[in-house]
Amino acid sequence: MPPTGPSLPIVTPDFPRRSAAQKYGGLLYLGIAGLVVLIALIARFGYGVWSLRDVFTLIYVVNDPGRPDADRIQSAYTLSRDPRLTQRQRLDLCLSRTPPDLARYLLAESLTSRAIRSDRRAHALAVSRSEGWPDWLRLLLLRPLAYAAGEGSVVPDKPIAELRRHSDPVIALWATYTLAVSGNDDAKTALIQSTKEPGLNRDLARLLASALDSKQPDRNARLNEATYWLRQHHPEAARLWQNWREHDGRLSQESASELPDS
Repeated sequence: MPPTGPSLPIVTPDFPRRSAAQKYGGLLYLGIAGLVVLIALIARFGYGVWSLRDVFTLIYVVNDPGRPDADRIQSAYTLSRDPRLTQRQRLDLCLSRTPPDLARYLLAESLTSRAIRSDRRAHALAVSRSEGWPDWLRLLLLRPLAYAAGEGSVVPDKPIAELRRHSDPVIALWATYTLAVSGNDDAKTALIQSTKEPGLNRDLARLLASALDSKQPDRNARLNEATYWLRQHHPEAARLWQNWREHDGRLSQESASELPDS
């Protein structure tokens, strides 16, 4: 038998353990940074939704046919003055047939040139050729084109020329102003002539002619005056505003006996 010696223990060398940073190097810090950014984005999104909760509530009320019309109109008035409501949201709400007409009117009235910045041509074609629109809505949606032209933006003249021939003389006047401020001499002459013609719309023509002769920001201020003129003097708009008044930044509903004489 071969000689046997004492058994020797098997020794496994204990290699020094590496930290996570040593194992993964820069990827570890990149992953941590990405996680921090993700958490920050989620927190920001959550805060944004939370901060807009009252806006979402108002939008819900405006679109809830089970609510009294007065509440829906008041909600639309508040939304129309809230800068957190985007121009696109205003446009979508006023085009919807779910809210009461005066609620739609208020939201359409709050539109500016920013509402059509992405595609002025498509907006102009929609305003000039869409069927079934009431005149008050077509008129209010023409206004952003007038504001844009007065701010120096190029607007398509063909659809606006079609609106200039519209049967509603107020729509025709706003279209004439839009062409005039865009540099159309014939439209400018026609607008000036309208300021001399007798009739209720002469005051509107004078406001628009004043805007034409003004510089910014006075030009937009004159257009704002022309916009508020519509409430009591455009036939369809006056019908919607019957028994409603705005005073000191508040909208109120009044009985016919409480209304001031026009």
